[in-house]
Amino acid sequence: MKTFAFSALAAVLIAAPAFAADAPPAPVRKILQSFPASGSPNQQVNLAEVSFAPGALLGYHTHPGEESGTVVSGLLKIEMDGKPPLMVKPGESFLIPRGVAHQASAPQGETHLVTVYVVDKDKPLATPRP
Repeated sequence: MKTFAFSALAAVLIAAPAFAADAPPAPVRKILQSFPASGSPNQQVNLAEVSFAPGALLGYHTHPGEESGTVVSGLLKIEMDGKPPLMVKPGESFLIPRGVAHQASAPQGETHLVTVYVVDKDKPLATPRP
């Protein structure tokens, strides 16, 4: 029995890197500026640059406020609960309401966007959906 348990554990540990290698790359979010929201002491504004490598996927998550952005290059696919997928091309913009679970991907290659988050202070910018 001990040999079987050890063999099973060894198989999982050996296979784990292969599963991780198959996972799509995560996008990179770089906060460029963060400052208090005028007229709302409990919120802050974050300006960010987000880069998606080809095939990158940012899994379902929510924000404690609104996210608005513009695609600079590439194609961004946004999927929100209860809505058809949104394909955003360069020069087009999008808005994701507070608390709406969504995911984003770069289905046709490298994609770059600029986003603005108006969110509650002292809360994580993004929370993975359970």
